[in-house]
Amino acid sequence: MSEPTSVAVIGVGRMGGPIAGNLINAGYDVRVFDVSAEAVAELVALGAVAATTPAEAAHGAAVVCVVVFDDDQTREVLTGSDGVLGVLAAGAVVAVHTTVSIETIRDLAVAGEAVGVAVLDAGVSGGEEGAQAGTLLTMVGGADDAVARVTPVLMAFSKDVIHAGDVGAGMALKLARNASGYMMMAAIHEAMVLAESSGVDLALLRRTIDETGVFAQALSPFMLGGPAPLPQDAPSGFRTMLNHVRDLGEKDLDQALALARHTGVELSVAERTRETFGRVMRLAD
Repeated sequence: MSEPTSVAVIGVGRMGGPIAGNLINAGYDVRVFDVSAEAVAELVALGAVAATTPAEAAHGAAVVCVVVFDDDQTREVLTGSDGVLGVLAAGAVVAVHTTVSIETIRDLAVAGEAVGVAVLDAGVSGGEEGAQAGTLLTMVGGADDAVARVTPVLMAFSKDVIHAGDVGAGMALKLARNASGYMMMAAIHEAMVLAESSGVDLALLRRTIDETGVFAQALSPFMLGGPAPLPQDAPSGFRTMLNHVRDLGEKDLDQALALARHTGVELSVAERTRETFGRVMRLAD
């Protein structure tokens, strides 16, 4: 990079620290702010410049990466008394990596627009390991031109940048992704409870899950063309197949729930799945 762009990173903890480190390694001029002096010092040793406020970090920056804890901190960093929107020049871009509500990111986008600054939602997935390796998946919502300007910066710590749509779409994509992960965790937990209550070695359950395509099965709704209900004029053969799979799934879930009652354990996720499995198969409940 012949003329490094100035980037500010606000929040340099477990995710923001590696993000800033990768930006430094990519040749960007990086200014950092965090309440942890130790975290800032580690990045200063790598070549970053320390700032005492978010506004100071953002002064003169073309891009600001925000990696703080929650909605309140994000709002304070952008619009507070020492917020970055008070100092950024028109044409700058703020990438909010913090997982915040759609309402928050849209409010902040409006605040940014008032001063000529594009505020984008840019949620990341890949955890600390991905941040360290520079292999995060970054999901962005915002206008095409702003996303194009910020993408080279994001690629310094990402394996790919997905432009999901307008402001809020990147966050919606990340929230949907996160929800699927947590729901699968809950499902696996209940499977462990059922197996253990039935005297089955959990190592055998893990092996069975690993070797029988459970996670591939979890993606089957994409192949079924969902999530909308099946239209009335759908091919009869396809409808017959969906009915068969629904009947099979409901039978297996009924048997699993019967076993849970026998062993005295509660499977609330399985119960809700049984109630809604017809919808999963694009059929009426």
